[in-house]
Amino acid sequence: MSTELYTPSRLRETAARLAGALRSERSPEYRLAILKRLARRIGDGAYPVFLKLLSIIAESDDDVAKTAVADALVLALNRMDLPSGQITSWGGSNLRTGESEGSEPAPSTSPRRQLGPIEFLTAWYAQRTQLPQLDEKHYAQTLSLLIELCNHSVELRRLYPAKLDADSRSELEGAYTRVTRDALAAIAKSWSGDAAPDEVARVATAHEAGLQAIPRGWILRDL
Repeated sequence: MSTELYTPSRLRETAARLAGALRSERSPEYRLAILKRLARRIGDGAYPVFLKLLSIIAESDDDVAKTAVADALVLALNRMDLPSGQITSWGGSNLRTGESEGSEPAPSTSPRRQLGPIEFLTAWYAQRTQLPQLDEKHYAQTLSLLIELCNHSVELRRLYPAKLDADSRSELEGAYTRVTRDALAAIAKSWSGDAAPDEVARVATAHEAGLQAIPRGWILRDL
C-alpha cells in the first residue's frame, strides 16, 4: 500500500480512530495487539504510514493515548516484539555488479530486516534502502516526536535507549551500516542522559557532519 494513498485528512482520521481504540483498552496486551495489527494491515511497504500515525498522536494533546502507546511499547520491548516494518539490509542495498549508481535494489533479491519504529526510521535516514531517501529535516522532526511519545512511560524511557545502545554494538546480519550504528548510539546516549527530544534528534544527525566530503551514495558510506 503506497503512502501516497493517505491524504492528510485520512491520516488524521486514522490516527484519531487509533487513539480512541487505545484509550478504550486498559490492557497493554490489547493495546500492543492493536498496534501490531495496524502495522500488519498497513503493510511493510507502507510502514512509514504507521510512523506518521504515531507522530500525529505524539503531536496531539491526548496524553491518555500517548501513555497507552508508550505502555504497549514497554510490553513489546520486554518481549522483543516491537510493531515493526521491513527495510533492506545494508548488504542488500549496496550497488551490485551491473547496477548503475542510484538504482534501486531489486525487492525480490535484497534481504530485509524487521525493525521497530526508531530503528526503522534511523536506518531509512542513514543508509540506502528500498525507500526514497529520508531527508534530515523530516528525520529529525519524526524522531523528536517518537521520543516525546516514548517519554510518556518512565520504563520505556529506560528500556528503549538501552535497546538502541545494544543494537549499535551489534554487527550481526548486516542490518545496520556503521553510520546507522553511530546514530543509534548517539540517540541512546543522549536520550538516556535525559536530553529533550529535539536535542536527541539534533545529536542523532550531528555525527554525519564529517561524512559530507564523501559523495552521497558511494560504497564507502555503507561500510
